[in-house]
Amino acid sequence: MLSEKYEIQKIITNLDTFSPFDLAEVDKEYVVRIAYFKGAFPFHTHPKDEFFLVLEGDFTLETKESKTVLNQGECITVRGGLEHRPSCENRAIVLTVMHKSIRTSKANFPEVKDKI
Repeated sequence: MLSEKYEIQKIITNLDTFSPFDLAEVDKEYVVRIAYFKGAFPFHTHPKDEFFLVLEGDFTLETKESKTVLNQGECITVRGGLEHRPSCENRAIVLTVMHKSIRTSKANFPEVKDKI
């Protein structure tokens, strides 16, 4: 059985900052999401790895020790347990892959819900 087909450009047009859209579930354990980054998300951790692929624009992935700029076409994996946050001065469209138990929406972080 095939999953639902999506037109990415239509989804991008309707994205709200740091409110990812779930594109697909993989093996009933992982989820592929697309997100619009602008501003700074709070520092946080996850028990499992998180993968980022920049589709448009660029963003900075910050840890307490470093900052890594990711440009269009670049990707990185954040290992589980590492405190991190994405920040973006302009705009970035990012594809993420993570365990489906991980929630990374601004709705899950009330302290910034109306600020980003």
